[in-house]
Amino acid sequence: MEVVGIRQINVGKIRASIDIRTSEGFIIKGFKVIEGDDGLFVGMPSERTRTGKYVDLVRIEDYNLREMLSSLVLDYYMSKSK
Repeated sequence: MEVVGIRQINVGKIRASIDIRTSEGFIIKGFKVIEGDDGLFVGMPSERTRTGKYVDLVRIEDYNLREMLSSLVLDYYMSKSK
């Protein structure tokens, strides 16, 4: 996996939106770097429903893959925000 795009954002607790390319060639847009109470974390791409609720568009069930993706996104964000 590799980061192919970053957009710095300061809206509420969202700090950036990041796009990833998988080794298979898929580009997934909209991973969010969010500043939470315990520090930064990665939010999945999501969309707002008609009722105002947000639903994730991507779900990663494999814990190791999710951790690898989070590390990739946060490391990239930290290197670009200095």
